[in-house]
Amino acid sequence: MKTKDVVWLVLLIMAILLTICLNYYPYLPGDVSSTRLIQSLLPESKHWAQVLSSTAKSPFVFILIAITFALSWVIAGWRAALLSVASFIGLWLLGTWLGPVISQPRPSPELVQVTEASPGSAFPSIFAFNFMATVGFLAVLAGVKASGGLRWGLMVICISLLIIGGIARIALAAHWPSDVAISYLIGLLWITLLIRFI
Repeated sequence: MKTKDVVWLVLLIMAILLTICLNYYPYLPGDVSSTRLIQSLLPESKHWAQVLSSTAKSPFVFILIAITFALSWVIAGWRAALLSVASFIGLWLLGTWLGPVISQPRPSPELVQVTEASPGSAFPSIFAFNFMATVGFLAVLAGVKASGGLRWGLMVICISLLIIGGIARIALAAHWPSDVAISYLIGLLWITLLIRFI
């Protein structure tokens, strides 16, 4: 077994164990203090976070899917473009199924500043799944298949968007940091599995 396969399996086991933990605990150690720290470092107005969060919701998410499809085709051909759609569909289906199963409560206004009450389970973060399925897919695809300035440019832009997007969801207290991080990890595992078929 290759080293990268072992690493993938270890990360998969870690994601499964953390997901099981979130089924039993409303948040993980460090979530409350991390959220408070992030909220204290950011401006009082959370309008920017609300705008960024809306990009992973309908109808804007379809624009993200179309951009991902087109750029994937340019970078690595039609197979990559089709797999970008599979990336989104797979994570969307997993999120639709996993949310009610885990049914983790959203961050409480008694613990952190909640900007807007969000329905549904805090984990998995559908925002994180949608962003990973599109922006994350492009980052991984660029890292594996692109070269030169295109590779580094896309990776820097995509990774920056993923970080800022995760911070936005935490700033709004729509998710705990662990919700976003574990959702990103699950998304990364799915994407790296799909990329093998290009």
